[in-house]
Amino acid sequence: MSLTRASAIARVSMYCDAQSYPQLSTTDIGQVLDDTVRFGGIWTASTAYAVGDRIVPVTPNGRVYECRTAGTSGTTEPGWPRYGSYIYWWTEDGTSDPRLRWIDMGPANVEQYDVRTATQRCWLIKASRVAGEIDAKDGTSDVKLSQLRDHCVKMAERYRPMVIA
Repeated sequence: MSLTRASAIARVSMYCDAQSYPQLSTTDIGQVLDDTVRFGGIWTASTAYAVGDRIVPVTPNGRVYECRTAGTSGTTEPGWPRYGSYIYWWTEDGTSDPRLRWIDMGPANVEQYDVRTATQRCWLIKASRVAGEIDAKDGTSDVKLSQLRDHCVKMAERYRPMVIA
């Protein structure tokens, strides 16, 4: 079962310890999560799509498609190509002029939201919020905020997405 936006926010919040100093609000996390969305949803009939919009077919075929020519989708779902390189696999949709064009962008992940990348970015935001803080000692109190920044950076590294070149 795919994560809803709210459950993805809750998961990122837990993974990045959002309630601990420096805190992140659910709005902060939601904005980061929206920046790391893998696709916008399921293809919908008679819908205006802009260049860059990403969808998955109504009948899943394991692929994500990106709009390369803006337009309005048709009343019936197009025949989606199933395999191949994103450079060569595309399909046209709708009756607008020019026709809406979808490019195969590769395998679809199960989850719409990239929780791992969002978590990494949240840890980096937390690190940046304490980067200007200094260590302080007053009597028996010894606050080492530089260690907090280092901890946040180390946690971000743990959630760094694996990239295959």
